[in-house]
Amino acid sequence: MKALTFRIGAEHFSMNISCLKEIKPFSELKNTWVPDSPSWLKGLVNLRGNLVPVIDLAVAFKIRDRADQGYNVIILSIKNRIMGILVDSIGTIMDINDDELEKPPSTISKTEAKYIVGVKRLENRLLVHIDPEGVINIEGISGQLHEKRKHTRKAADMLALFSVFSDGVESGRKPCRILDISLGGCKLQVEDRINMGTEIKVLKDDIHLEGMVVCTISGQDKSGNHACVKFKEPPEVIEGKIINLIKG
Repeated sequence: MKALTFRIGAEHFSMNISCLKEIKPFSELKNTWVPDSPSWLKGLVNLRGNLVPVIDLAVAFKIRDRADQGYNVIILSIKNRIMGILVDSIGTIMDINDDELEKPPSTISKTEAKYIVGVKRLENRLLVHIDPEGVINIEGISGQLHEKRKHTRKAADMLALFSVFSDGVESGRKPCRILDISLGGCKLQVEDRINMGTEIKVLKDDIHLEGMVVCTISGQDKSGNHACVKFKEPPEVIEGKIINLIKG
């Protein structure tokens, strides 16, 4: 297989290029910091009109002593999701055979085992081959976001509708339940799982709330799928809509 190599701090990694969409210098992208977001979420970047969440792998992988600047963003397309991962530097495209990958050491955690495919020995270092889909679905990431936000939101229980957008086209509306809501976002209970990075519109009566899905939790408490949505509009706009929702 063809694999892209990259570096974070002193660690070297690779991934299959099949999901690679493009590579952008971080300095060329307009990054928007998301208030009250977990540390691994670097922010949202505007990529040709699409808001793309960027995961900082140094934080997610707990890597220290990284570079202070010159970062790159690897844009990935995985199951109709567009995501970015922040790395220190880009290496080369190299051929890696499956039989060259050794099993990850038994000392790694169960979480790490979900995104590490194997380890390739090079002349003077080890190359850790990772699964991009495993990285963006790390249970710790979903758990951190849920734990971070549950203390800042107001509990709610409101039936509503939602629709998602794909390439700017709005899908049909489906029922959902607003479980809690804040000035920054809300948590929905939906029947089908909604992928991270999906643009979404939540409709309650004549009130529209637009945002992006930044976390999904499947089957929590056997009560369906949960989606955490980050609102696009500023808090002062959302505040008025929440007041009207509560009055309704």
